[in-house]
This record gives sequence, structure tokens and C-alpha cells, in this order.
Amino acid sequence: MAAYVTEWMEGKPSLAPKTVDLYEYLLDRLILPGLGHMPLNAITPMVVRQWRAKLLKAGRQGESTIAKAYRLLSNILRTAVIDNIIVRNPCIEKGAGVERSREMKVVTPQEVAALADVISPRYRALVLTAAYAGCRWGELTELRQRNLDLLRGRLTVVEQAVELRSGQRLVRPPKTSAGRRVVHIPASLGEALAQHLAQYVEPDPDGLVFTSETGGPLRQSNFRNRHWVRAVRAAGLDGLCFHDLRHVAGTLATVSGATIREVQARLGHASPAAAYRYQHVLDNRDAEIAERLDVLMREAAEPQRSSRSTVRPIAQRGTTAASQLRRRSR
Repeated sequence: MAAYVTEWMEGKPSLAPKTVDLYEYLLDRLILPGLGHMPLNAITPMVVRQWRAKLLKAGRQGESTIAKAYRLLSNILRTAVIDNIIVRNPCIEKGAGVERSREMKVVTPQEVAALADVISPRYRALVLTAAYAGCRWGELTELRQRNLDLLRGRLTVVEQAVELRSGQRLVRPPKTSAGRRVVHIPASLGEALAQHLAQYVEPDPDGLVFTSETGGPLRQSNFRNRHWVRAVRAAGLDGLCFHDLRHVAGTLATVSGATIREVQARLGHASPAAAYRYQHVLDNRDAEIAERLDVLMREAAEPQRSSRSTVRPIAQRGTTAASQLRRRSR
């Protein structure tokens, strides 16, 4: 198995560095320690089932990570079937490769403002940009000043930073053409960004918008350990991840009236399916809808104006309640 894995990886030269990094982690930590010494034709469904059960029982990795490993193992052994090394793929356990991601946490605009106020002032604009522009961490940490147009109120995503387990930081274009996009930003966010640029970075078209205290690129682990964890605790938002701010952006865009297609374009999703994940409803949104419906009901029940005050039998009116509402709305 270990020898075949080496050949399999060499046959995948087009894999993105981040994907290679993930595969190497899954192979080194989860797959090869238990299966690497075995002949491919000795890896039966029972062997795979016992391997997965052992990982789950050990509890060293989360279920989502184990699902990723199972899916990778299945892909490798599927190729072995194509190569006529084994007769069939032993990864047949239904649902074993399905990730059950944690439920997205969506916070209110008031909670976002509270978080921005308690985090280090240097990163206040970073929090607000994530929540209202919906950019990914890698897109924000590689945002250059030349791609931030405060006069027109927009930022352009053309590159993103990718951090590998080794600590290497790579700068690459977005994975899909949809990721390369122009995002219009609220005027209030533009004001926060203008203040940030004036206070924390030197004017330079090629310079980063968001930097560390030393002026270098932001590192996700350092930012999380030094600033993020303390800030979310102080704001009473324990469990909130930085990526959750992207969910906030998608939800607020929807609440503001954006269509699925518009949310997809704003967040840089390659397909509408991903944008459906952001169709959350804020806690008070349903109450607001009920209030608006109440207004419609009250207006519909108001007496007709004097010119239409004569009440006739329904059969003689010539119009329905629905048509009356349509006329009123026009």
C-alpha cells in the first residue's frame, strides 16, 4: 500500500499545494500507519471497517478528518481497480466518507460590532471587512492596497495566501474564476478601512492592507492565538471562528435582499449550491416579517375611501380582495 501511494501521488502533478499538504497529512497520520504495510489485495472491506473504527475509538482526530481520510483511501483504491491491481474497491461502507461539518455560527451586526470593538484596534477593520465583504482569510491577508478602491467603494480579489503545515506561505490566484471578483463595500466599512490605512500601514500600492504588528504578512495561527480567541471570549462569542464572519456576510446580504446568484457572485462561489448555505435567518428576522404582514392585514381591513364607501354584495363588486390589494400596492 505504501509503495502504491507514492506512485499515486506522483501521478497527481496538478494537485494544488494545499491539497497535497492535506493528503500528506492524512496519509502520514491516519492511513499509512494502519494500512501502509499491507498488500493491496489484502485490504478487504472488513480491514477497512476495522481501520476506521480504530481511528474513531482513539479519538485523536475528529470525525470530519477521519471522513476525509476514508474518502482519500477510497480514491486511491479506486485507481488501483483501474490499474487492475485489485478486483474491487473495499471502501464500501455507506456514509463513511461524508463529512458532517459543524453548524455554522451566525452572529448579529451588533455582535460583530462588539467583537470589532474588543479586538486589538489594529484588526478592527479586518473583522469588519470579513463580516461585510465576505472575503476569505487568505484573500484578506493578501489584499494589496492597489486592489482597494475607497473612492469607488470596492475591493478586488485577485490573489490569496495559502499557508501550509510546514509554515510556508504561498500566494496564488483564487481556485476558480468565480473567486476573482470585485466586491462593493458599505460606506461605513470604507471609513473604517480609510482610518486603518492611515494609522497602521505605510502608503504603498504594492503593500498589504492588513499586516502583523511587525509589518509582515498575517499568519492565521498567530492571529488566532494572540488576538482572536481573547476577543471572542471578551465579546461573549465563544466558539466563533474567523470563517464564521464570511457566513455573516452571506446571511446579511440575503437579508438585505440579495438573490442566490448575487450572494454567489459576492462571495466568490463557483456554484449556486454553496450560496444556499448562507440562507440563514437572523433571530429577529421572522418577527420583522410578521410585523410587515400585520401592516398589510391592517391596510386591507381599512374602510374604503368615501368615493368607494358603498358596500355591495360580493358577487356585484367585480373585484376580489386580491385584486384590491394589487391596486393598493400599485
